[in-house]
Amino acid sequence: MTEKVVIAIWVLSAIYCLYKLHKRSASTSLDGVIGHTPGLEVIMVVILGPLLAVIDMSLTWIKIYTAAEEARRRGDEKK
Repeated sequence: MTEKVVIAIWVLSAIYCLYKLHKRSASTSLDGVIGHTPGLEVIMVVILGPLLAVIDMSLTWIKIYTAAEEARRRGDEKK
């Protein structure tokens, strides 16, 4: 059972990271290029999927927390 849970988390995080990679590479492709092939990035994303997902979620949480703290400080200044 534990192996199945670990594999499921690995697969879900790899899918999440592949989605983020596709979204990033589609937005940064050069003009006139037909399609895009990330190449070795895909292999690394599949291998390091869980680690990359944790890092991405942590950075997102830090960004949200920082924005909330700044909004709180601005609210305290106005009072």
